[in-house]
This record gives sequence, C-alpha cells and structure tokens, in this order.
Amino acid sequence: MQHALIIGCGYTGLRLADRLQKMGYQVTGTTRSAQRIDAMHDAGIETISGELDDESMLLQLKALNPILVVYFVPPQKNAPDPLPGILQAFEHSKLQAFVYAGATSVYGDRQGEWVDETTPVTEGGAADAGRIQAERLVEDAAKARKLPARICRISGIYGPGRTLKGVLQSGHYSLVQGHDAWVGRIHVDDLVTGIIATWQRGENGQVYNMVDQRPHRASEFANLAADLNDLPRPGWIAETEAKDRYSPAEYCRKVASKRIRCVRLIDQLAVTLQYPTFKEGLPAAVAADQAAQS
Repeated sequence: MQHALIIGCGYTGLRLADRLQKMGYQVTGTTRSAQRIDAMHDAGIETISGELDDESMLLQLKALNPILVVYFVPPQKNAPDPLPGILQAFEHSKLQAFVYAGATSVYGDRQGEWVDETTPVTEGGAADAGRIQAERLVEDAAKARKLPARICRISGIYGPGRTLKGVLQSGHYSLVQGHDAWVGRIHVDDLVTGIIATWQRGENGQVYNMVDQRPHRASEFANLAADLNDLPRPGWIAETEAKDRYSPAEYCRKVASKRIRCVRLIDQLAVTLQYPTFKEGLPAAVAADQAAQS
C-alpha cells in the first residue's frame, strides 16, 4: 500500500487523511497535541509525535517512503523553523508531490483590490513575512533541487465545527467600524479536494490559491453564521478600541481587505467546488454540526 504523510495533522489534515484512506492510501500524521493524537488514532491514522527538527524524527519520516507529503506547520516565531530540514530530508526521495499549505496572507492588505496567483508578493505592510519566506524555501527546493513541490495559498477555512459559533456565542467576535473587509474563504471539503488536485495535476514550483468563487464582506459571513446558529449578529467596535483589543498582527489580519481569485484551481486543476460560495457551504456546515449533536 502506498503511503501519504501529513505533517501537522490538524483540522484540515484529519479530513484530508479520511479522503486519502478512502482512496486506498496508508496515512501517517504528525502532531504535538495529545488531544489530536487521540483523534488521529480514532481515525485510523498512524501517528508520529516529536520535534520536527530532531534528526531521529526526520529519519522516521523519511523511512516511511511516502509518495505524498502535505506540510501544514506554520512558520515558527520563537523556535527554529523545521521546514528547511523537512525539505532537505525528502530531496532524493520518490515523492510524487510535496504540498506546502501556505496562506493568502502573503498578499497583505490590497484595499479591496483583486489578486490572483500572478499578483507579485512583496514584503512589508500587512503581508505575512513568515509565510513569504517559507514559500521562497519551497520554491528554491522545487527549482534548484528538483523537489516536486507545490504551494497552496489557503484562505479562511470553515466547515463543520468552524462556523464562528463559539466566538459569536461568547461575544468575542466583533466587526471594526470603517473596515468591513473583503475576505475569501473555502469550505474544508473543497480545500481537501484542491490539495489532492494540486498533488495529482499540479506543476512543480507552482502556486495555487485555495479560495472559493465569491469574495465577500466580513460582515456577510458573520451575520449569516449568527442567523444560522440562532445567535445575535456581531456588533461593531471603533477602530481605536480594535487596536487596543488586538495585537498589531491580529489587527492587521482583521482589517486586511482583498478579493482573491482561484483561477488556477478551476482552470488548471479542473476542480469543481462543491460549495462555490459560503452561501451554500455555511448552511451545510451548520447543518452537519446540528446533525452531530442530535
């Protein structure tokens, strides 16, 4: 049986593993969360736990001889980043694809303008410098070292268990006056489909935006989430209050506004989204949560 490896197996990783298992692949995942280990075991996922920059850990991962590696670990702020070591470990392997799960935060704040995969990414402002640097490592591995690496720039992920219910219920979710940002989202099941398509039909060194086909205002998603969950719609706070409440990085993420196209996802990878907009996907996610609770 051929092997797939998910490094940083969290919310999306569990659903990806389930899809890969149904396709007939053996799946191993890594995590540092004890709670996540239990969920992985329950899902039949082999688990490896440890520090990703440890030599013995790298040897374990390489010994799996996977045909697919999907890397979900975000850039590390206060610790050594394991990504360079992981890329080096699989340099001379028989991989079909190394899929780096990045983020659309590399585009920064575009003041509501449209962006796609051809839009130049420059550091500075609200652009995510850590993600940009990680992408450069992956691109170098693809071009200079011939690793079959591809990059998925992922937008806001929603789905069962991620419908804003908790933060709306607690009152911790607020909108910022004067900053009803344009945002992009993708249902987790469509994201899994996109990741698999990136592996099977993507090009080495290429970037793919993982976002649905309808950018929307932050208030649109939040208000629909509140309505579907029978909760009050979120309130608005002044910009000054938002800057006091959130860290500078969190504030930048909250007000960053851009409309993201998924050109390559649809045209090159030939993905048909099950939920082309949040107006189909969010009701389905809430219904799944309600069915699970009944």
